[in-house]
Amino acid sequence: MKLRTRVAVLTAAVTAITVVLVSVSVWAIANRQLVGTVDDQLDERAESIGPSGQRGPGRFLAGDVAQQLILDNGVVSTGELVIVPNDDDFAVANGRASRSRSTTTGVTDGGEEVSVRVLTVRAHGTAFRAPVRAVMLARPLTEVEESLARLRRALVVLSSVGVVIAGLAGLLIADRAMRPIGRLTRAVEDVARTTDLDTEIAVERTDELGRLAGSFNAMLGALRKSRDQQERLVYDASHELRTPLTSLRTNIEVLQRVEHLSFEERAPVLDDVLLELDELTSLVTELVDLATDQHEAADVERIDLGLLVTMVVERHRRRTDLTIELTSSECEIIGAPALVERAVSNLIDNAIKFSPDAGTVRVSVVSGRVMVSDEGPGIAAADRDSVFERFWRADEARAMPGSGLGLSIVAQVAHTHGGSVAVVDGQTTGATIELVFPEPADG
Repeated sequence: MKLRTRVAVLTAAVTAITVVLVSVSVWAIANRQLVGTVDDQLDERAESIGPSGQRGPGRFLAGDVAQQLILDNGVVSTGELVIVPNDDDFAVANGRASRSRSTTTGVTDGGEEVSVRVLTVRAHGTAFRAPVRAVMLARPLTEVEESLARLRRALVVLSSVGVVIAGLAGLLIADRAMRPIGRLTRAVEDVARTTDLDTEIAVERTDELGRLAGSFNAMLGALRKSRDQQERLVYDASHELRTPLTSLRTNIEVLQRVEHLSFEERAPVLDDVLLELDELTSLVTELVDLATDQHEAADVERIDLGLLVTMVVERHRRRTDLTIELTSSECEIIGAPALVERAVSNLIDNAIKFSPDAGTVRVSVVSGRVMVSDEGPGIAAADRDSVFERFWRADEARAMPGSGLGLSIVAQVAHTHGGSVAVVDGQTTGATIELVFPEPADG
């Protein structure tokens, strides 16, 4: 069953239940009011009867009030309607109650049973040579029942018409409400079929459906951005891989073509091959880091940032002749140790690469901030946002080894941890890059 059909059926069902409840309430109120009118007539007649409990002469009429006496020696009917007294009626006759009301069945002199409303009141006097104990006043409910029957038929007809109209209205409303959902569904199916992420749905509403369409457009935008990043990564990676692969091919071809090379002649070529292999390995490793979701899947824990940076600095001191100064204070962060270590290592590698011979690299750690400074040529103000992009290199750095991915990995690690990375302003010589991690909420 389609959603619009279910909405129409549900609307009709709710309307039917409501109409039935209202109809029953209307019928009950009408019944109470009509019976109350009969009770008022009986009360009025009770005030007009004589002390003996007998009414004036006259033939009993259909809408009139009949009366019946309860005597010491039995029941005597003084009208054309016979009613069998119940226990409440005898309670009034015996003095245990002042009056009683009931709805029962009476029999006319023609043998017809009719529903009657009865009021029994105390009476004093003599009739038929016997003391009168109570008088039963009765009025047929024929007119009341006919009125209620007409009302019931009218309510059934009106209710049926109302339910049908409600169902049709629900179907129309559901159809109108489902149109934007239908358009959204067709758009989603079209994107799934064509993989065209440039599709965008016009947002013409401000309600929940408009928000849904806006969310879908935002999702498509995120997918487009992801696709563009992937395409750019593939393009940039293929471009960066081409250089070391070309160099490797050239060196290997040299080794193949020249049969008699001395050790001194082969050594530089082999060194170049090993260097290109190292760069190629580093590039592939960094590409894998950027292309996979391992940053998000890494386990996080409380990290002593000062101790971690100290370990990274000691490792780099053993690999370089440059001086690496470290200023560290105790501080803790929440993060993935391997990723944080990789980011700090990339910052120090970058500083070492651009530092002059006998230069100094300065590293400081304070309050979740890692600052790495070098004495190199620095970073131009126009390039400070670009240095964290994938494969970006300054013109003066293109001849240097590296993949151009180191700082982009730092930026990705910072983003993964909810932190930031930026080039510090105000440097007269060299460059200072600051990596900031949020401190734990508990201090």
